[in-house]
Amino acid sequence: MIIARNLLERWIAPIVFAVAVSSLNPAQAAEISVTNASPFQGETIELTATPGESEAPPSTVTFNKQTYKLFPKSDASEGKQLVSLIAIPADIKPGKYQVLVGDSKIDLAVKAAKFPIQYLTLPKSKDNFLMSPGEEEGIAAAKATVSNKRMWTGVFTVPSKYATSSKFGMKRVVNGKLLDDYFHSGLDFRAPAGTPIVSCAPGKVVLVGLKWRLHGNCVAVDHGQGVISIYIHMTSVGVKVGQEVEAGQKLGTVGSTGRASGPHLHWSLYVNNVATNPQPWIAVPNSKAWLAKSSAAE
Repeated sequence: MIIARNLLERWIAPIVFAVAVSSLNPAQAAEISVTNASPFQGETIELTATPGESEAPPSTVTFNKQTYKLFPKSDASEGKQLVSLIAIPADIKPGKYQVLVGDSKIDLAVKAAKFPIQYLTLPKSKDNFLMSPGEEEGIAAAKATVSNKRMWTGVFTVPSKYATSSKFGMKRVVNGKLLDDYFHSGLDFRAPAGTPIVSCAPGKVVLVGLKWRLHGNCVAVDHGQGVISIYIHMTSVGVKVGQEVEAGQKLGTVGSTGRASGPHLHWSLYVNNVATNPQPWIAVPNSKAWLAKSSAAE
């Protein structure tokens, strides 16, 4: 897997950005920091909050009018630090945003990712986003799953050994028409039909969809604290809902079920119900990853 140097540097840089607190009494406000105060569209950052001396520990963080849960940081050396992952939406407008934790705030400067355009041709029968009964609800419930325990440490396992074909965030022109309000929500792997698909990290299976019109045969795995991986267009599925899986464990095989132009794996990652670019989760050295063991929480 190849990743550009500048992307690598954004994820492995050891810089932590300190918070500017709005409280009149800083001792009563939480001190917050983020792993990257200038993220690109589609990237994930981690926020760490250290409660003030006299305040009750905060329970949530707010960004872009959405509220996310804070979790205890298991390896905090001092105090009771809390952490939360924040996915920067791929379609958010570049610019200045604030992240709020109680009376504390930190500014983010979201940068344009400049996603490319992809041109595809599909048969008329698949040139739509129609779903089977229960499909939309099943996918939505899986993406919204938030469990308390972070089940992974370090970088994720690549779910297919084959090269990627379509990157995250791409806009698409299908049969000559630009799809409005659409971006590619994951990575596509140019894998032959029948080849293995493995779990990218430890977790629990929360969804198995079969013969769905849009997603085809698919699996969703909960990795904890709002991180969900989804694998679609599968030929076969070899796991069941509720089953615990390890990183690298086979989930099924590559196919072209659902809305697909040919055999491939579409792999998506969602963080607190927001699609995030999976590439940085798999492409950095394990010892320097932004989500290394030092940020493990439960």
